[in-house]
Amino acid sequence: MKKIFFLLPGQFLRREYFRFGIDILKKNFLVKTLDFTPWLNPELYQDYPNKAFYFRNNVSISSEKDLLNLLNTTQPDIVVDALSNNKKAKRIKKIIKQNSKILFVGLFINTIPHPKTNIKEILKILILKPKKFFYKLFKFVNINYFYNFKFDPCIVGGLHAMSKTKTKELILGHCMDYDIYLDIKNKPVNNNNSYAVFIDDGMTHHSDYSILNQKPPISVDDYYPLLAKFLNKFAIEIKLPVLFATHPKTPDHIIEKFPNLLKGIKYQIGNTAELVRNSKMVLLHQSTAFSFAVLFNKPVVFLTSNKLRDSWIGPRIDNFAKSVNGQIINMDNDLNKPLDFQNLLKIDKSKYKNYLDQYLKVPNSPDIPLWEIFSKYIEKHFTL
Repeated sequence: MKKIFFLLPGQFLRREYFRFGIDILKKNFLVKTLDFTPWLNPELYQDYPNKAFYFRNNVSISSEKDLLNLLNTTQPDIVVDALSNNKKAKRIKKIIKQNSKILFVGLFINTIPHPKTNIKEILKILILKPKKFFYKLFKFVNINYFYNFKFDPCIVGGLHAMSKTKTKELILGHCMDYDIYLDIKNKPVNNNNSYAVFIDDGMTHHSDYSILNQKPPISVDDYYPLLAKFLNKFAIEIKLPVLFATHPKTPDHIIEKFPNLLKGIKYQIGNTAELVRNSKMVLLHQSTAFSFAVLFNKPVVFLTSNKLRDSWIGPRIDNFAKSVNGQIINMDNDLNKPLDFQNLLKIDKSKYKNYLDQYLKVPNSPDIPLWEIFSKYIEKHFTL
């Protein structure tokens, strides 16, 4: 059997097993998942919650020596790259790519709207924060020129991804959330429209902050009291309970505090897609799980606050809302204002359709699981 290596920047959780289609791929390939966190982010690795999903072909790579030892015993035929673009990641890819026969596959499938920086903003940063300006410039040049990696084919999940990749050979597909949508869209609906759901995106504790070297945009003390107060007010005014859909990478020490932090708001761990499908409406900041609201045509309210607005995540929330002509509520400024419930239920269907095409699924691509699309492509185009 041909061998596939997945290059992963984070812990291999249960959801990764299904998101990367292991059950589908192992019918025709020998699949290994390589967790590079011990090498790329050792501090994060030490703080891992004990939630790893057991997969006997998952390998933790702590150093270049570990990688070389693995390659000496097992040479992959195909490598699927889920790492970011940085110096260490490029070194990893270069080591593996020394075997020119390996098919290196890029992933551009979970893209989101990003704010565009205009000339005025660039000049403002240059004048007021020159160190920040030159750091961002250095990072941009490195990622786009020095650390940019040439893939063989790329899997793309929307028109936006197609426009950004420089790879000519493309596998037309969709984002990983679309696979979940395909799996549950025809299942029986329970408690339809009997609640609103808030999609948690790990605002104070997301593991990606460590991977991307970012500071949390807000502290636990500044975030949860305001959020709980607003969600409780929202539930009372619209006469619907609000369910808190917990982010899958939330650390146990945060979950243990939820009864106190959320002040009576019920929370659930897992099944975010089904919670969205069965809901009346969705509240969120800028979670990629917004995709489920679009796919199931649910009204969305985007939540911000004064501290979030002034942080690096503020423009992202604005951009998500702008992409679908959605409404933003500032939990600080609007806490005591009455809610116009009927207005909050409005959906701009043309904007939703555009979001679907741009960020979730290439128009007219096969309506089957992503890794089936990939397997069929490999079978048709390559003799490895």
